[in-house]
Order: sequence, then C-alpha cells, then structure tokens
Amino acid sequence: MKASFNDEYIIGRQYCQGMDKYRGFKRLLARLNSFYCRFWHRLTKDVYQLPEGPLILVGNHRAGVDPLLVQAAINRPVHFLMAREFYQKLWYMRWGFDYFGAIPVNPGGANRHALNGAIENVSRGKALCLFPEGEANPKVPLKRILPGAVVIAMQTGAPILPFRITGAWPFDHENLWHAFVRRGRAKIVFGEVLYPPRGKADKHTIRQWTDEMKRALSELR
Repeated sequence: MKASFNDEYIIGRQYCQGMDKYRGFKRLLARLNSFYCRFWHRLTKDVYQLPEGPLILVGNHRAGVDPLLVQAAINRPVHFLMAREFYQKLWYMRWGFDYFGAIPVNPGGANRHALNGAIENVSRGKALCLFPEGEANPKVPLKRILPGAVVIAMQTGAPILPFRITGAWPFDHENLWHAFVRRGRAKIVFGEVLYPPRGKADKHTIRQWTDEMKRALSELR
C-alpha cells in the first residue's frame, strides 16, 4: 500500500494509538521518525500492513538506523532487541530506549532475562523485531543466524515475518553515527510469513526452523 505525505501523519497517529502512556509525545516522535526516514533516507513510501496480534519480525542488520527504518515502514508499534553494549554506551539515549520498550541483549544472542522479556511482550499480543545475525554489518551477511526468534515463536505461537533492508549506509564499526547522518535510499522488502509449530522447543525443531528462516531471509532481494 502506498502512503502519501499526508498519509505519513496518519501512520504516525496509528503508531501511537497502540501505546499506553504519553500518546501525544510518542505521536510527535512517530511523525518525526517518519519524516526523517522518508526525507533523509528516502525510504520508499510503501507502508506494510502488519497483521494484528503477536508477531516476530526478523531481518538483516546493516546499521543502528535500522530500527527507525523498520518502524517507519510498518503500521503498528514494535519492540526491538538491541545490543546491551550500545544500550550502556549510549547512556544519554537510554531513556528513549526504555520509553519504547527496547530489550537489551548480550553480544551474540539473547540471555535468559532478555528472552523472558521478549516472550512476555509477544505473549501480550505485541510485535517484536530482532536481527538474528547478532551484529550489525557482519563481514559475511546472513552467514550466521541465531535461533532466538524461533524459540520465542515456538513458546508463544507467534508467526515470523522476514524482511530485508537495502540502501542504507552500513555500520563501519568505527563511527556509530555515519549511518544516521549520511543520506541513503533505503528500501525494506517483506517476505512470506513463517509458522513454526507451537510447543516444546527441542533442538532438532529449532535447528530446522532456524535454517528455514535463514533461507527465507537469503531469498529476499
């Protein structure tokens, strides 16, 4: 579905209607983010209509700007897993991370506390986004895919929606802000929904669906 400039304000309002507190401030932030992503990063004006209910989004991870692009490209608020390293390093932005329900995780994957927090949010019918590569701009994209999304999906019954980000400046492992200040031509493509079976997350099934998730991500262009 295409979104006009005026539609972006409607999208911003929809983004905030699902929030519990400070709707006015979050509505303003949603509008600013939409304008920033579509004007500065020239994100395509397609607005993906996410299904209602619990949902897990998974995608490639190019840079720290990715969560902003994802949120601007969809029609409902989403929680994110983020690296604990940056959650602690960017102490002056921590209030914002907490404000929107970011869940910090240890490098390389979610620890038990973060995993429980993610499962709780999804079980309450919320949308969660994570980047299963476990790092931004890896040397070999999609070579390693962590199974956290599959574990959460099997414990909550939530489907998995893969996506692929292109056109944004990649994280250079030296300057965190380059991807935010350099203009790009961002695009997000969404794939087919995956439905891992709900139930006990045994190793074989987790591996099977992690491979399926990797395949789905690799096929997106």
